[in-house]
Formats: sequence, structure tokens, C-alpha cells
Amino acid sequence: MKKIIVISFLVLCALAISSCSTQISEAAYEEFVETLEDRGYTIQVEEDTEKIILAGEHKRLTINETDYLSVFLYKNNDEMEKDASRLSADGFTYSTEGRTISISWVSKPRFYKKDNMIVLYVGEDAELIHVYGELLDSPFIGGSSG
Repeated sequence: MKKIIVISFLVLCALAISSCSTQISEAAYEEFVETLEDRGYTIQVEEDTEKIILAGEHKRLTINETDYLSVFLYKNNDEMEKDASRLSADGFTYSTEGRTISISWVSKPRFYKKDNMIVLYVGEDAELIHVYGELLDSPFIGGSSG
């Protein structure tokens, strides 16, 4: 009887530990949003929006009620880098598991990477592009110029 209790306890502990390890850290994301707010931007967040293109957990941010960002969060940096590698150099295609998706954007896409997140900005606001570059470094797709 003691063996069954000990084994059950160990199984429950293993399940608890494995479920904790699959959680996505939001530390970089929260720091990014907080920094934007500290700089005077108003941010509205839509949680769990529809799945678009990338595999990460998607959050849509509205900046100052006029511009939009898509933030994709991953379990770790390796998963983020793997998904980032599926984008073409110009950001207009995404390839995975034998299929390629063509993407049409209303403006030039800019993809930024930081820690376990990819940030997508499709827009031409020079001030925002500058701020994103300061906070996230240069885009890995889309370059820093318009």
C-alpha cells in the first residue's frame, strides 16, 4: 500500500513539474509593454486572438488607438528562433512542414526578436519604428528604414 502511495505521489509531482515547464514566460513581453506605457503610449491588449501565421501565442496590441502590433510568445528562445527561421527574408512567406503560405501585407512588415518573443509591426509610423528599434533592436526582417 505504501508503494502505491509513494508511486502515486511521484507521478503527481512529475506531472506538476512538467506542466510548469511548459508555461510561456511573459517577462520580456510585460517589460516591453510597461516601457511603452512609461514613454507615454496607450496600450490596449487583446488576449488569445485568432491564430495568424506564426506558431507562438498571439497577443494583439493597439498603440495609441491607431497602430497595431502582433506579439508572439514562445516557451523559450529556441522555439522562437525555430519559428522565426520559417519566415522568408522579406517576410512575405512562411514555410513549415512541407507547405508555404504567401502573405499579403498592407505595408512593409517589420519583425523584431527579443528573448522568447517575435514582434510584428506593419506600418510606417517613423516614431514607432524608431522606438521599437530602441526597445527590440533592429528588425531581423524589414530593415530599419521605410
